[in-house]
Amino acid sequence: MARKNRVAVIGASGRMGKAIIQVLSQSKVSELSAAVVGKGSVYLGLDSGLHSGLKQNEILFSDDLSKSISESDTVIDFSIREVLSDVLAVCKEFKKPVVVGTTGLVETHKELLKETSKSIPIVYSPNMSIGVNLLFKLTEIAAKVMGDLADIEIQDIHHRHKKDAPSGTAEKLKAILLETLSRTESNIVHGRHGILPERDPKEIAIHTLRAGEVIGDHTVYFFTPEERVEISHKAQDRKTFAVGSVKAAEFLIGREKGLYDMFSVLGL
Repeated sequence: MARKNRVAVIGASGRMGKAIIQVLSQSKVSELSAAVVGKGSVYLGLDSGLHSGLKQNEILFSDDLSKSISESDTVIDFSIREVLSDVLAVCKEFKKPVVVGTTGLVETHKELLKETSKSIPIVYSPNMSIGVNLLFKLTEIAAKVMGDLADIEIQDIHHRHKKDAPSGTAEKLKAILLETLSRTESNIVHGRHGILPERDPKEIAIHTLRAGEVIGDHTVYFFTPEERVEISHKAQDRKTFAVGSVKAAEFLIGREKGLYDMFSVLGL
């Protein structure tokens, strides 16, 4: 039997880390090799399996980034953007492919991803869900067909703890619409308030809600005078993002250096 792909999970004690560890425990191709947490974390030394609602796996939470990455085949990073540069530097040093699902990245982080991908293979996506990436593709198709005829709105709903707004998924939907319709940031409106002029035909509005424990709901609306098309994705379990992340890690096995997205992973 072939050896499994050994995966180091960065940000392993968080919501996504726990979900990824659960998915890895059931994978026939990959297995958890390291569970990395931040310096001074209260979880240091605890069993990552027990913390993730599984049986004891004897892989303890560690803050040793270099050791964890060097002893793994692939890395999945769902930590925080402040440590992305450290994660990428160590992955580059040891020539390890990495899946980056960290949210809230700004342009400097994306430039760093591009630069590092000249040395190692990287999958980056603001949303690793298979269904959300289908949402991205369907939005592109709808924009090509209806974009110049319709008023377009994006709705982004997440749990009350989420810090970045709009979400990376909403930002990706925006980018798809702008590119497909040859529009610019000047066409984007974030919410509405007060007495406003009549809606500009090229306007695209983004509405952000942060409430309760919603995992992630996204809808793109195309309104014409005669009809309305809604393309929606509603995450029912955080594990959907974990499944996509593990699939991306397995996609990277033996892959050439470069920057890939989930469209590449899913063949879209």
